[in-house]
Amino acid sequence: MQLNRIMTGLMRARLPAGLSILALVVAVACGDKSTPTTPAPTQLDVSGRWATDITVQGVTGRMTWTLAQTGGGVTGPVLVSVSSGFVLLNGFLTGTVTGTSMAYTIAVGPGGIPSQPTCSGQLGGTMTVTSGVVSTMTGPMSVIASNCPIQLPVNAITLTKQ
Repeated sequence: MQLNRIMTGLMRARLPAGLSILALVVAVACGDKSTPTTPAPTQLDVSGRWATDITVQGVTGRMTWTLAQTGGGVTGPVLVSVSSGFVLLNGFLTGTVTGTSMAYTIAVGPGGIPSQPTCSGQLGGTMTVTSGVVSTMTGPMSVIASNCPIQLPVNAITLTKQ
């Protein structure tokens, strides 16, 4: 509709043909423009197997998180075992990915620590996730609740995507 008004105005002005076309091009080029849409940022995906060495109850084992992600929600089993296959800890992780962070809780039910079968509790923290050739998650893992004493690393842990 606005283009029709511009054309009518140009015809009434009786401009030379070349100048009329130039004026039309400028009018169209300077017309209403919508703001270009920016693509939505892609959700960081932490699905897959992540692992690190960790010391639990004075014994060093391999911790693995096998994660599945739907939207920002993350779930999956957590296992700490020694090379012989003996399980030190068996739990289940639930978490939420926001930006490059993943807040998580690991629930450890009765029997989840075979050497202390009546122990249960929760571990948790917030990991910083880096995605690249070697993807990592780094952050603290603290005891949130427990009915038994659990010794965990004082420093942050770093899991590497396998």
